[in-house]
Amino acid sequence: MQNSKLLLLLKTFNAGELRAFRDFVASPFFNKNQELVTLYEYLKKQAAKDFPAAKLERTAVFAAVYPEEKYDEKRLNYALSLLLKLAERFVGIQQLENSAMLSDSQLLTVYTERHLDKNYDYIFQQTTERLAAYPFRNEAYYFQKYLLADAADAHFSAKNERRFDPALQQAADHLDRFYLCKKLKYLCNMLDRQKFIAANYQLHGLEAVKSYLSAKDWSHDPAIWVYWQLLQSLLEKEPAAHFKVFRQLLQTHLPVFSPAEARELYGFAINFYIQQIRIGEKHYAPDLMAIYREGIDNQVLLENGQLSPWTFKNVVKLGLGLRQYDWVEQIVTELSAKLDADKRADAYHFNLAELHYHRRNLDQALFYLNQVEFSDVSYHLGAKLMLLKIYFETGATEAFLSLVSTFRVFLQRNKQVPKEVKMPYLNFVNLLYEIFRSDETKTAVLKEKIEQTPMLTGRNWLLGQLPESEFTKL
Repeated sequence: MQNSKLLLLLKTFNAGELRAFRDFVASPFFNKNQELVTLYEYLKKQAAKDFPAAKLERTAVFAAVYPEEKYDEKRLNYALSLLLKLAERFVGIQQLENSAMLSDSQLLTVYTERHLDKNYDYIFQQTTERLAAYPFRNEAYYFQKYLLADAADAHFSAKNERRFDPALQQAADHLDRFYLCKKLKYLCNMLDRQKFIAANYQLHGLEAVKSYLSAKDWSHDPAIWVYWQLLQSLLEKEPAAHFKVFRQLLQTHLPVFSPAEARELYGFAINFYIQQIRIGEKHYAPDLMAIYREGIDNQVLLENGQLSPWTFKNVVKLGLGLRQYDWVEQIVTELSAKLDADKRADAYHFNLAELHYHRRNLDQALFYLNQVEFSDVSYHLGAKLMLLKIYFETGATEAFLSLVSTFRVFLQRNKQVPKEVKMPYLNFVNLLYEIFRSDETKTAVLKEKIEQTPMLTGRNWLLGQLPESEFTKL
């Protein structure tokens, strides 16, 4: 039962939700089936024990709900299905209540239909004040403005008065702004993703949106203006000018956006710089580091106070590449505490090892590598790769050959690591071993082989190990 839809949903409930759902199931308004109350009480007890498998065997659950009866698979399935429907209704109602504007717009519709003007006026005033205090001026704001204006227009229409009322125009205008915000976001996401994955999105409505937006000044609507500049930078062959405006607008109008949307916009900027660097525009590397630093300093790149391990890793790698070693040390020390607890220690030790490796403090690098416990396969692979480099560079032949052998076997036999992840490391091990065994007469052949191998990590480092190489050792 562990993988049933009901259990998967209940496992996402926090303590407050588990208690509230108990009241929901026990409420005669929502449920009059006492068996479901008993069933949920049993499951709630197991939630407190982290849902032990033995207690969730179907026969055990049935015995707890129907202690005097013979096991009946159909009856249990029916009860579980009914409880799942109640749980889905519970989270749906919760979601509606969490969105006060949606529930208020429905209430305004009810009061209009029942001709309760006094009730309507009170809720309308309350909703207007709450919306004025809404901190952001993004698509969610425009959608809420549209809902309120639409409710006002419906209320006016119900009176059958033949006079002008601004609500109709307001509803149309706010709907346009909401649509533009949403459409621009979809278009930007499709264009951005196509640069990194094989996807053939159909950009329906693109030309109409471009024509409409080009016809007037949108600087008074920052949410639209920011995405409009971003869209143009994603469409242009020479995107620098529009992207520069986008970056300036994002810095100026950051408070317009919710934290989640601000993080997404920073993601667009990061992806832009990464793409430019990939096509050879290496001068964008400092700009990429600048936006990482900016996003960390203003906490936009943190979600619920935590930093993504991938963002952490990318920042460290980029900082090392730019030789900003002091800042990298500060980042590793300060921000590792903001990583998920399960990966925090390994991230801290591994990245300090990388920092000391780049500073050529190889003894210190080895010390920190020995602290890595491999909570994630990426740390395992990265640590072995760094050890190979250190052993090769320091002439620790016995340790080098031993690790070549064991690491190669690990990569060949491990079925849990995908081929596309393993192959760049396996190719690195094989090529480094060839370099170890070769002499200067094979340099040209090995250089070509390294350059032509498609799936390969540490390509420049390997080239740097060839005699008289023009590449750096790092």
